[in-house]
Amino acid sequence: MTTDDHASSSPDAAVSNPAANPNHASKQRRLSGEIAAAIEQGQLKPDTAQAKAIEALDDILDELHAPKLGNKKSALGWLFGKKPRVADDSVRGLYLWGGVGRGKTMLMDRFFDLAPAGKGAPPKRRVHFHAFMLDVHARIHAWRQQQKTAKERSADPIPPLAAELAKESQLLCFDEFAVTDVADAMLLGRLFTGLFGHGVTVVATSNVQPDGLYKDGLNRSFFLPFIALVKERMVVMELASATDYRMELLGNHRTYMVGDDADAQLDGLWREMTDGLIVEPASIEVAGRQLDFAQTCGGLVRESFDALCKRPLGAGDYLALTERFHTLFLEHVPVMEFADKNAAKRFIALIDTLYDQGRILIVSAEERPSKLYNVDHGTEAFEFERTISRLREMQSEEWLDRQNLA
Repeated sequence: MTTDDHASSSPDAAVSNPAANPNHASKQRRLSGEIAAAIEQGQLKPDTAQAKAIEALDDILDELHAPKLGNKKSALGWLFGKKPRVADDSVRGLYLWGGVGRGKTMLMDRFFDLAPAGKGAPPKRRVHFHAFMLDVHARIHAWRQQQKTAKERSADPIPPLAAELAKESQLLCFDEFAVTDVADAMLLGRLFTGLFGHGVTVVATSNVQPDGLYKDGLNRSFFLPFIALVKERMVVMELASATDYRMELLGNHRTYMVGDDADAQLDGLWREMTDGLIVEPASIEVAGRQLDFAQTCGGLVRESFDALCKRPLGAGDYLALTERFHTLFLEHVPVMEFADKNAAKRFIALIDTLYDQGRILIVSAEERPSKLYNVDHGTEAFEFERTISRLREMQSEEWLDRQNLA
């Protein structure tokens, strides 16, 4: 599982079983072939809901692998191949949306691996959308600082930024496409118009359909042209599999692990849920600071109690964590005494935030919830009673089955 999905190469995962299609006899069907082989080897299960998505991704792969003869609108483009392809000559992308655990990330993993790379191939980049926007804002800030000393100044950073990004990546793959920030919403239309104008192909996964992006956001009317642009430049497709493979896995495991083998149990579940997917570091910017995480996999993050509760973090940090990740693997939760009341206070805030945001928590702990804070006086002792109740509720099937865990 990465961005939000578990449908990986584990035996419990599933994808469509693409049968031969005579309409595509002349096409390579790279992804279809790889998926069929994985099913044959027992690594994946058939899931017909993903057939259209696989076919659409294979169409993009065929176009990306096709020889490029330069700009069709240039009389000598076919000879020199130096001019970038214009927007109407670029490869149309894909916006793949659907619920958590349906296999979007697994398909993106395999698609990106199969996209052309190396000498002569257009550059490609895969990035979580939140991280991409942080990079965009950092570049805009750097550009404005540079303009202060430039002899010829420009008031608009978007055109040069789009050109720079397009030069770096002609294929942009986004995990967890979501827009909640007004600053992002206001610049996306112009930025993506520039990217598409430079021939960039965009493939994205999301938990929401385009019309649900930036829902109820401030000045949303200014954002609507971006939604129209997405629909024009990308095929919009729902991945409506009836099976949530992430929840199938969780249903076979406890989410609160205690005892001598608690850490080993958590580690085993982490391996299962990230099997075959990319585990990598990630950072979140909060109020000018950066929170770094060594182990993330799309919407999954794994971190220790000490890192989240013994450092000077607050509610804003925990809220940023829940906005970026839907599932937290929290390991090594100790029994706390009065001397640990600051860590206990942060633990309370962390659980409150996860609970309020409807996120999944997987814990390895030294003791069961009622034994974690051995103090019977003070504010923290009173508040910890709520934490105990929430930890218990977050282990229930009803909690895990809720649809707001996207």
